[in-house]
Amino acid sequence: MRLPSRSGYLGFRVIGFLKLLSGLVALIMGMGFVHFIGHDPGPRLERMSAHLGLDPQNHLIHRLMSALTGIDRSRLRAIEAGTFFYAILHLIEGIGLILERDWAGYLVVLATSSLIPFELYEIIQKHSLPRVTLLILNVGILIYLIVELRKHHAARAKPTDQTPNSSVVLAEQSQDTPPS
Repeated sequence: MRLPSRSGYLGFRVIGFLKLLSGLVALIMGMGFVHFIGHDPGPRLERMSAHLGLDPQNHLIHRLMSALTGIDRSRLRAIEAGTFFYAILHLIEGIGLILERDWAGYLVVLATSSLIPFELYEIIQKHSLPRVTLLILNVGILIYLIVELRKHHAARAKPTDQTPNSSVVLAEQSQDTPPS
């Protein structure tokens, strides 16, 4: 069912746009993984860093290149599959929220809440400001979506003024029919 188009659902569209954006980024990353799986990434990364004017001896670039070249093929395949799943999920959520579909809100609540335990585990393992910020943002999104979906559900459950009461309809019908 489509959510009523109101200014209160601007948040749904904003979250949908962010989900769509993250889905597109993940899709591009997944395509990069596909490109690297068939080839040895080491020489390509060196050429790419030289082309971009990056110093391959820089410790950050060197760590990135070491991390990417040290991954075996089966792990790369798992990362590729996970990246594409993540991209597809976020694209579906984003499109659904932009189109103001309530199923998309429920999907985001389900998917986001299922990942919160992993986010907590990561924060416990290694504290960092981006991880804590991401957790707070995800919990805020969850609370917002749950509140808005409950409001929408309550509004749907209320009888509207446009729907006539069944007893009134029966009374009107009995007045319209001639006595036999």
